[in-house]
Amino acid sequence: MTSPVGTYELRGGATLRVFADHGDSDGYRLEITRDGHTVRYDGGHSAREVQAFLGLFT
Repeated sequence: MTSPVGTYELRGGATLRVFADHGDSDGYRLEITRDGHTVRYDGGHSAREVQAFLGLFT
C-alpha cells in the first residue's frame, strides 16, 4: 500500500488515513483503524467528502 497523504486522529481512539486514488478517479481512498481492526473504503471520495467526514468525527 502507498503512503497516506494524511493521517488524522478521530474521536474514540480511531485513526483515519487518506490515500490518493490513482485509479480511474482523482478521489481518495479511506482507511479507518481502531482497536486493531481496519476498514477500507475504496476510492472516488472527493476532497469535500473527506473534509465533511473529518468535521463530523474530529
